[in-house]
Amino acid sequence: MREWSISNTRLFLISFIIYGGVFLVIPLIIVKGWKTVRQPGFLIPLIIAVLATSLWFYYRGIGVVAIFVLVYLHRKFNLSELGIRTYGWKGDLFAIILSGSLHLIFLFFQGPVLLHSPGKAIFSALWMMMIDPTLSIENIFYFGFLTEWLSYDAGKWLTPILIGLMYTTHEMTYPGFWYVSMDFLRVFIPITFLAFLYLWRRSVIMIWLGDGLVKFISRLIH
Repeated sequence: MREWSISNTRLFLISFIIYGGVFLVIPLIIVKGWKTVRQPGFLIPLIIAVLATSLWFYYRGIGVVAIFVLVYLHRKFNLSELGIRTYGWKGDLFAIILSGSLHLIFLFFQGPVLLHSPGKAIFSALWMMMIDPTLSIENIFYFGFLTEWLSYDAGKWLTPILIGLMYTTHEMTYPGFWYVSMDFLRVFIPITFLAFLYLWRRSVIMIWLGDGLVKFISRLIH
C-alpha cells in the first residue's frame, strides 16, 4: 500500500477521476447544465483544465493552466453559482484574517514556534494557490458546490459539520496520512470553521486567499 499510495499511477488516477471528474466536471454540469457545458467554447477549455489537473505533478508548471481556465470560464459563462464571487472586500479580508488566526492558534499549541525564511513561505503559498490546482478545485467542490447547495436543506449550522466530516473522511482514505499519524481532528476543525466562513461570505475566492495565508504562516512559523 505504501508504494501504491505514492506512485505516479495513483496520483494520475486520483487527479483525473476525482479532482478532474467528480470535483470539477460533475459540479459544472449540475450547475451550468449539459447544454452549456457541451458548447465548444466551454467544453474544450474544460478538457484542458482536466488534463492540467491530471498531469500537474508530471509537468509542474502546467497546473497554473487549470486556474486560468477557471478564470476564463467564469468571465465568459459566470461561475458565481460555485462561489466564484465576492460581496465586499472588507468582509472577505476579515474572514481571511480569521482563517489565518485559527491556524496560528494551532501552531502555538503544537509546541515551540520558529521563524523561517519569508521567501520560502511566499513560494509555498504561491505553489499551493497556483501550481497545485487540486487544492483550488477542492475549494470549489467542498465549499462553492457542496456547502452552498447542502445549506439550502441542512441549514447554516448543520452544514459546516457535515462538510467537516465529509472532508475529513476524504483525507482518511489516503494511506500516507496514516503513516505519519495525522491528527484528523486538526483537519475537521479548520474545515468546519471554513465552511462557517463560506456560509457567511459565500465566496470561494475568500477561501482560496485564506488557504494561501495559512500556507504562508505554516511555512514562515513552525
